[in-house]
Amino acid sequence: MPLQEIPPPVGPYNPDDPFWREVWSVLARARIASGAGPRGLLTREEYERACAELELIPLSDEECFSPEIKDRLAGPPEHSFVETVSRRLAHDRGWGIMAQLRQERKELRWEFERRFPRGMSRQEYEQVCADLGLQPAPDESIRAMAATYLAREEIEDLPDINLFVANRRDMGIRSEKRSGDWGA
Repeated sequence: MPLQEIPPPVGPYNPDDPFWREVWSVLARARIASGAGPRGLLTREEYERACAELELIPLSDEECFSPEIKDRLAGPPEHSFVETVSRRLAHDRGWGIMAQLRQERKELRWEFERRFPRGMSRQEYEQVCADLGLQPAPDESIRAMAATYLAREEIEDLPDINLFVANRRDMGIRSEKRSGDWGA
């Protein structure tokens, strides 16, 4: 059943306002129809089913993951009722993408720790970069990239993959230096 516009709330956010009660009701209906869990993170398929339930046009994953959608909640006065519902579903898809990327990064970390317990050699680093479609950085830049990765890991959800891989190469450089010192 298509959504109909309703009057905006009369004041700032108030969960008892009819506008917001209807937003939450419609979103709950869409999430139930999608088969999504209660966490508010939607897979692509769940997002598309939720949009189909409300006869909304789904946004692309790129749009859902954009800072404009993922990092901001929609609502009046900038957005109408239909826009609010549509953007809030897209917001949940954006966070679903983030959860997926976090899981992929976690699996990649486990794989790197298994394959490269002492870090990566230059050859391994270049091969991993080629496999991931990344431009390898010169070893002179690796230390700074690894430091940036470690600093960002503390405050960001998902630091850049280039920095993540460079951190493993930095470990390899340090391991190579220690091995060279021991052999002398």
